[in-house]
Amino acid sequence: MAENRPLAVFARGGAMFSNLWAVVGFLSWAEKNDRTPVVSFANATPSNRWIGDSEREGWSDYFKPVSEVDWHDLGAESAYEFTHRPNEFPIQEYSTSSEFCRLFHKYISLNDRSADYLRPWAEAISGYPKVLGVHIRGTDMRVAKSHWAPPTLFQIGKTVDDALSRADYSNILVATEDDRALRFMARRYGERVITTDSLRTSTAKKLVHLSSSIPQYRYFLGLQVLRDAWLLASCAGLVSGHSNVSEHVQVISERPFEVNLQIRRPQVDVLGGHPLQIRATNLARELTTSRWAGADFRIIDRGLK
Repeated sequence: MAENRPLAVFARGGAMFSNLWAVVGFLSWAEKNDRTPVVSFANATPSNRWIGDSEREGWSDYFKPVSEVDWHDLGAESAYEFTHRPNEFPIQEYSTSSEFCRLFHKYISLNDRSADYLRPWAEAISGYPKVLGVHIRGTDMRVAKSHWAPPTLFQIGKTVDDALSRADYSNILVATEDDRALRFMARRYGERVITTDSLRTSTAKKLVHLSSSIPQYRYFLGLQVLRDAWLLASCAGLVSGHSNVSEHVQVISERPFEVNLQIRRPQVDVLGGHPLQIRATNLARELTTSRWAGADFRIIDRGLK
């Protein structure tokens, strides 16, 4: 057993970057309680995973072990099962926490397969002189109860224009699961827009909940969102709304972005959580309060410029 410390094992069944947030919280708890941490999703059902192979599990499909103890070894060792939600870090703006960043970079690494998937994309993006990364969450986030409202396309355009006025970017890397958003950016910025082959939808549903004929669809969605996050982290500047992806992009990047404009809005269910109420208030906000600076269009400037 590692350093004779008792084991603690963590599993969670959420989405990729929500799980990463929770894993870092668990790692903080493990350090404070002198435990050897093990992350294994073998007994959980994370959104992104390889389905139908008992020799695989949803953490090691993408990441290296967080300690020298592998999940395969758990059957021979007794371990404390950490089953509750970690509360070491807030669920928003945690990218500004130096402790969260320390733990992430100490323990979290892509496995060889994920790194190999990322490598040619990173090489291709590095061939552009200076890239502004833009992360746009849409689809289900527009109607997801209790979630912060994603930026409107109007807000994205205004904020990207601001970023472009501050530094001379040759290209704009757009990472989004929302097909509407990509089309908007291509119309507005033309050939400066570059992107990846990530799957997208024009619906208000999570991609992972859509049917697909792609083999191991959920697994490849996980690879794509990891790839896109690491590529965004390599950019010189960043524009995004609040999401677990964009927060982790700022953690993955080990140096401050020269331009980093974060768009913040209240939750989508400000006047009620019924889907019809959310859609009605979305429309009203789209036409009014989201159009000017204020509570419904607030910019957090974390950049060097």
